[in-house]
Amino acid sequence: MIKINLLGRTKLKAAKAKKISTASNQTLMAVMAVAVVLMSVGIIYFWERILSQQDEELSQQIMLAKKEKVRQEGMLKENEVFEKRRKLLETRINVIESLKKNQSGPVQVLDLLSDCVQRSDGVWLKDLTQKDNLVTVNGTAMGSPDAVADFITNLTRVGNFKNVNLVNLQELDSKYSFSITFEGNIVASSASAS
Repeated sequence: MIKINLLGRTKLKAAKAKKISTASNQTLMAVMAVAVVLMSVGIIYFWERILSQQDEELSQQIMLAKKEKVRQEGMLKENEVFEKRRKLLETRINVIESLKKNQSGPVQVLDLLSDCVQRSDGVWLKDLTQKDNLVTVNGTAMGSPDAVADFITNLTRVGNFKNVNLVNLQELDSKYSFSITFEGNIVASSASAS
């Protein structure tokens, strides 16, 4: 048999169920809103922690980079000092080597002059000067002007001296003072090295 309720009590239960479900929906939404807020706060907190850790790490890296920069600048300054010293030493070594290399040239020329003086009896040299390639020799000869002529002949025979000329010859109490010029290079190689 079928029962029919004419009082409408079932509608009350449905309305109560609807009120209960609306209240539970509101509670659920409030809980979800609180959960979303808490999750947002948590995400922001952890994100801020991660950023602050990264900031600290970057600050440490910057500090280490600055220390490294200062260290490398010091090393660069030391390197510049050593480079200047090295260049100075290289120039000194080059000067010494060129002096050693050119040392024998003037010695050989003065040796030739010494031989010419020894072959000429009674000739003494007082001074020797050089301007560019022109050499001037001043000296004294004893006895006769033939000693000066012998000296000039010996200079031309050597072959290393060109254009040998007697510039001046004066007699003073049986001594002959003379001045001779010739082309040759006596001290230019050592002067150019310094």
